[in-house]
Order: sequence, then C-alpha cells, then structure tokens
Amino acid sequence: MLTELFGSKTTEMCLLYLTAQKEGYSSEISKAFRISNTQVNRTLDKLEAADILVGFYRGRTRVYRINDRWFLSRELNTLLQRALSQMPRDWQESVFSKRAKPRKKGKHV
Repeated sequence: MLTELFGSKTTEMCLLYLTAQKEGYSSEISKAFRISNTQVNRTLDKLEAADILVGFYRGRTRVYRINDRWFLSRELNTLLQRALSQMPRDWQESVFSKRAKPRKKGKHV
C-alpha cells in the first residue's frame, strides 16, 4: 500500500509494526511479517540514522520506536494510522497480536 512512498516493503512493514505496537525489536518484526531479520536490521538502522526512529537498549535487546522529536513525526503517524485502519481486521490481528505465554504455576517473579 505504501511501498511506493517509502521505497521498500520492509520499510513499510517496519513502520506499520512500530505504529501499531508503539515499539519493537528486529526479530519480533521479522517474525510478524516472515521476512529476513537481516533486512529488518538494515531497515531499522537506516531509519534510525535518518532520525525517524529512536533505538535504545532494553537489557541486551535493541528496541525501536518512532522518534517523537522528528519534525514530521505527527504527519507520519497520521499517515500510518490511516493505512492501518484500511487494512483488514483479521490481517491486523494475525500480524500485530503479541502472544504472551502464561507464567508457569508456582514460578517466582
């Protein structure tokens, strides 16, 4: 849908994922869309270098989110939210739902 605008399908998918989930890391995004982790890493690095994304470490994992301080962040967010709203609901649920396994009974916090 936005591939022509962003230049690649991977960029589109990364931005849509980060808009829907607010933040994410590369292997999580690559699993959601069944694309190469290398492609996702390159795309996230490119977007971070352009100041569109902000990356930070949570433990040993590099987590990304859209940079709120980027001068076009509001417009980008509006565009991506609108694109998400046009996608089929079942597709959104299959791609963007995070599965959290329940904690094992008796496991300490």
